[in-house]
Amino acid sequence: MTKDVLVRGVDEEIYSTLGDAAKEQGISINSLVKDAIDSWLAKKDDTLKIHHLVLYSDDKSMDSLLKSLDYFAKKNGWFKCHISPKNNSGTKTLDEMKWYDGTIIPYDLNFKKLTSYYDGVMEKISKKANSQPICCVDFLIGDIANRTSLSQAVKLEHEYNQNKAGGLMFCPYKTPDLLSTGIEDVIELFEEHDQIFILKGDKVYKLHLSLESTHKMIMG
Repeated sequence: MTKDVLVRGVDEEIYSTLGDAAKEQGISINSLVKDAIDSWLAKKDDTLKIHHLVLYSDDKSMDSLLKSLDYFAKKNGWFKCHISPKNNSGTKTLDEMKWYDGTIIPYDLNFKKLTSYYDGVMEKISKKANSQPICCVDFLIGDIANRTSLSQAVKLEHEYNQNKAGGLMFCPYKTPDLLSTGIEDVIELFEEHDQIFILKGDKVYKLHLSLESTHKMIMG
């Protein structure tokens, strides 16, 4: 025996319209609503543009994260890709797990050509992904902070935010590269990302950033 289930927040007129549409298609209202929700979720995935910052100090912690990302990327059907210098330990891990390497050879971090190089890398990944949401680990940006300056890396982070790729972008930085620079660049780096995570072993900590007053520091 079938039952009519009233969908919360749907008025009688809309509910009646749903009923008529369901009868025409020979399905239940619940099925019709489920299809609509599934379609919305699929569309939401297509427009998802997440840009996260990941801070770590040892390769073992990063390796643990990469293996977890590989699992979830497979499960969700994301296009797995990375941008990495060959001497990065994470590169070996991702290559072993068959992640697409979007790095352009020769690996050129010439200060004056960084923007065009990075644009070329993202274009290469976009073509290969073929509209599939990406799950990308960008070790390139951390290498720029290490070999040139954090300030230069932040500029590229800002430019990326003007035209984000669909999917998930993770930007790992080693903590020594942040601790050896000015606090202004560090804050700007934080502000260029949606969320900030810190790795410690196989644990992931989320860092919350908010502007506070001296008064609140004193009063708690």
